[in-house]
Amino acid sequence: MELMVSKWGNSLAVRLPAESAKRIGVGEGDTLIAEVSADGRLVLAPEGRAIGKAETRRLRQFLARQKETVPVVGEMRRGARY
Repeated sequence: MELMVSKWGNSLAVRLPAESAKRIGVGEGDTLIAEVSADGRLVLAPEGRAIGKAETRRLRQFLARQKETVPVVGEMRRGARY
């Protein structure tokens, strides 16, 4: 894939196509680790954390759609014999 280098403030930047970002599981706000290999290639990889910001956002959206259930612990304690 070819990426165009653009000016961003005093820095240079490249855009990661949405399909590529989706394939490696990153989204806006996530961190990528950049390394330059011995042969001069730039290698980008998702930061090695257990869960990224994009995945956290998707998980929160999923949990928000779940029905809230009634706690049963109080009922169990009232019926317990000690």
